[in-house]
Amino acid sequence: MQRHRVRKVLSIIMAGIVLFSIGWLICLKNNSKNMTQQQLPQKWHLNGLSKNGLSNDTQTILKNGQKYELFYLVDTGKGLEANQQRTRWARSVSSDLTTFKVADSADIKPVSQQESVATGSIVKDADNLSGHGKNSLLAYATKYINGNQWTYMWYSTNQGENWHVAHNGKPVAKPYKEGKDFRDPHVIYDSDAKQFVMTVAEADDNNHMKIGFYISKNGTTWQYTDSFYSPRDLGTLEVPEIHQIYQKNNNQKQWILFFGANGFADDFQKSTGSYYVVGQLKNGQFEAETDPKRVDFGTDYYAAHNYQENNEQLLGFGWMGNWDYINRVSDDIKYKGNYSAFRKMFLSSDNKLKTSKIITNGLFDTKKKTALVRTHSKSHIKTNKAAYKISTVVNGNQKLTIRAGNGDSNVSFHFNNFDKKMTVHRQSNYVTNDAYNKDYNINLWGDWSEKVDFYVDQYSIEVFWPKTGQVATFAKYSNDSGDNIVFDNLDNKSSSLVVQEMK
Repeated sequence: MQRHRVRKVLSIIMAGIVLFSIGWLICLKNNSKNMTQQQLPQKWHLNGLSKNGLSNDTQTILKNGQKYELFYLVDTGKGLEANQQRTRWARSVSSDLTTFKVADSADIKPVSQQESVATGSIVKDADNLSGHGKNSLLAYATKYINGNQWTYMWYSTNQGENWHVAHNGKPVAKPYKEGKDFRDPHVIYDSDAKQFVMTVAEADDNNHMKIGFYISKNGTTWQYTDSFYSPRDLGTLEVPEIHQIYQKNNNQKQWILFFGANGFADDFQKSTGSYYVVGQLKNGQFEAETDPKRVDFGTDYYAAHNYQENNEQLLGFGWMGNWDYINRVSDDIKYKGNYSAFRKMFLSSDNKLKTSKIITNGLFDTKKKTALVRTHSKSHIKTNKAAYKISTVVNGNQKLTIRAGNGDSNVSFHFNNFDKKMTVHRQSNYVTNDAYNKDYNINLWGDWSEKVDFYVDQYSIEVFWPKTGQVATFAKYSNDSGDNIVFDNLDNKSSSLVVQEMK
């Protein structure tokens, strides 16, 4: 009898231990979902979901009431080598675009170990042309299967909470020849022509990458209509999208074709980047009116997505990464491949895409650290937080360096406003790659004297010229939580340096 009681007590104890262990494992598994923004590396930017893998291409911004739903690509933790990746879509939600909640599953994911679900887009079917219901959402994405790149389709009838496979799980679009590049479908509804338009990155007979245009009346059956080739050799063209927008203040309607250029054969920027071309779209045929121009002038703004806020304004964000060095970043840097600050953009009367605002929503303390920078002298300011804003006026020839307190990284910006040029140099203990460390030059739009803002977070620096609307985004890799800022005034005119740390 005594032995039976002992066994019973031991059984109860063991059951308790098992239940505790299960609960602990569940908490551990969901830890990344429950972490607050302050516990993640980037304090006010969207962090990638994949802690040990890689987050990269943006997919879509959806607006549901007062909330933004942000879709982006992550791998499943198999590694960063191309033959090991198993990518899928993930989703985060935000009401202010500076704090984010990971909702994770988008149900747009592989169904076998032989495939990956990659970049695509979401479009609203307001008139039920697809047969999936009025105001249903249609998602399109590339599946990589056995060396092929095919376009598949999903649909949602509850504003993107749940997704269902469409077209009986069969591809809705394929390249004209098996095995050809055919990826990154972006679909819009052209209300004037009353049809869907799809842009796709695809290869021709000579394996030159171009942007293909397709039209459809039902979102399932697609007809080829046109191709866009870059007039300059920018390398591999991919991740296209197209928007109709009016030039600011003059009601001139234009179409903007966006795309990523993963190479630099004929580009003085010598870095991958996001580009745009302004033109006209008629019945699925695009006629360019400008040469390609950079959306962002830094090294780390790629695979971007833009949401149409109104006839004159786009809301955009991009992947802060670069294929020239992202795979060489040490595993000591967690959540590789984060996302830029959200920005509002407009098209000027001379067809320049400009940024009017970097969204921060009062993040930075009104208490400021200020330093007067006299002619031919240096000033130093130390920050105690990883996230802060620097404001200054650059006159002529000046240099600003942001150096981590523990010395694991530094980034310098050398302004030469006489020649309208800025040279950027980066160094990090966590990146052993010449493409990251080399000098990078930017041609500036402004005058001899220009106000410049620097938005700094743990893994990023975004440089913004408010007057000209120019932006340059750079990844920085540091695990320190404070920086030393050095302003070297090489000009004959005094300036000032203002630093506001995040609240």
